[in-house]
Amino acid sequence: MKRRHFLAGTAVTAALVAGCSGSDASPAESDDPTDTPGSDPTTEPPTTEPPTTEPMTLANGSFESELDGWTIGKDLPEKPGEEDEKVDSSVELTGEQASDGESALRIFIDGSADDGTVWVQQEVDLSEVSTLAVDGYSEQNSFNTVLQVATYTGPVPEDGLVETDFDREHSLWDHEGWKSYEYDVSHDGTGLVAVGLNIIWETGAVGILDNVRLE
Repeated sequence: MKRRHFLAGTAVTAALVAGCSGSDASPAESDDPTDTPGSDPTTEPPTTEPPTTEPMTLANGSFESELDGWTIGKDLPEKPGEEDEKVDSSVELTGEQASDGESALRIFIDGSADDGTVWVQQEVDLSEVSTLAVDGYSEQNSFNTVLQVATYTGPVPEDGLVETDFDREHSLWDHEGWKSYEYDVSHDGTGLVAVGLNIIWETGAVGILDNVRLE
């Protein structure tokens, strides 16, 4: 009886020892996800270059695509005796005269009430710009200054442009035919370009501009 118990215990012990020391045992799994054959834990993930943004350049400077790219702006007085009613003005294209291409910008302003300014504008990148140029057309040379070329280059005003923001040193009627006007640009970065006309006589007048360019 004692001999049978001894043999049974010996067999169980031998089986346990064989199971623990077998050569086919699997190694313990690692909690490190990078600890795989052939992996290099020091390799950093590839970097992605940020998308590049094209600088904003002047669009449709010769008005060959209607008024694409431009927004119309006005600083006009009220009609006499009519509250909240501005004096008449218009902005349109003309094919009768053009200094570049086949169309130009035609601006009419009624100056019967007071000075007034009408213009077109667009935002551009002025970082590498030193000069704004625009062509103006006059049917005749006159000593009287009725219409002034009105230009602006600078930061975008929070409340919009007004007459006093513009450079108005040049009369549009200081020549006959087409003439190019140039203005220094000092603003760096995103800014506003505006070209138009200012009237200073109490009459209605038409002026034509074309070929707006940044140099």
